[in-house]
Amino acid sequence: MAQLQSNVVRDGNGGQIKFPVFISQADLDLIEKEFVVEDGDVFVVTYPRSGTTWTEQMVHLLVNHGEQGEQRLTDAVPWLETLPHRPGGMIEFLKTMPQRRLFTSHLPHALMPPLRDTTAKVIYVARNPKDVAVSTYFHNQSKLGYEGTWEEHFQEFLNGDVGCGPYFDHILPWWQASQKDERILFLKYEDMKHDHAGNVARLASFLDLYADQGLIDRVVALSSFKSMTSNETTNFDWIPQKADKPKHFRKGEIGDWRNYFSAEQSLQMDDFVIKKLKDSGLQFDFGDGVTLPS
Repeated sequence: MAQLQSNVVRDGNGGQIKFPVFISQADLDLIEKEFVVEDGDVFVVTYPRSGTTWTEQMVHLLVNHGEQGEQRLTDAVPWLETLPHRPGGMIEFLKTMPQRRLFTSHLPHALMPPLRDTTAKVIYVARNPKDVAVSTYFHNQSKLGYEGTWEEHFQEFLNGDVGCGPYFDHILPWWQASQKDERILFLKYEDMKHDHAGNVARLASFLDLYADQGLIDRVVALSSFKSMTSNETTNFDWIPQKADKPKHFRKGEIGDWRNYFSAEQSLQMDDFVIKKLKDSGLQFDFGDGVTLPS
């Protein structure tokens, strides 16, 4: 079976998980030791391929009054886990950031720098695992050199051997934390797709930002799939990838999994979802009229 190149890191709970090969235990140790959450910080956190860049863009535009600016989104909303790789190092890079700092992260809850008694906020976005599995498959092919088949990748996804550890071990602790801490907003990708404008307004309210209808409309327009794929500051075309594979923004749809999952795989994932999410209060819309667990 083809295996994705990765680094094994401590998961914060006495175990180990796999992370992308360019993120090491030393990177995470440095963040744990030297990164300090400050008042006003905003973190967009997701399991990979769950609407990360889309949410970053909405937050970036809201905080900056609808202005895109000239920075690439990866600089305006830098990836927390890669800060140690910034030119000059993490501490020097942090000194260049604006007063209200925006970050993105794929860290599990146990590895996230503590919010302590700050006014920092976390926006966690979750997406149904079937679409995440498919999107991760194409992302790993185009960006990380994965050469396995869809069938191999599906089993690796179930086993937690792709992404940033097992999918359910990532989303559930964040879901549970959001039920206890009002500084954590838990959103679902599917809800955001069904009501883009309503969720922009919800984000603004959560971030204590005034957003009139004009600003909401502008954020919706500039965070549309069409706009982001054509905008040189948001389309991620600067990230190296295989030319014959889908780009960073592939489809952005709900239910595309139906084009790849076999009937057996769909039932296998359904059983897994029901087992993992039972009694959690968390449900997912799979775009086929089914919500699990029901």
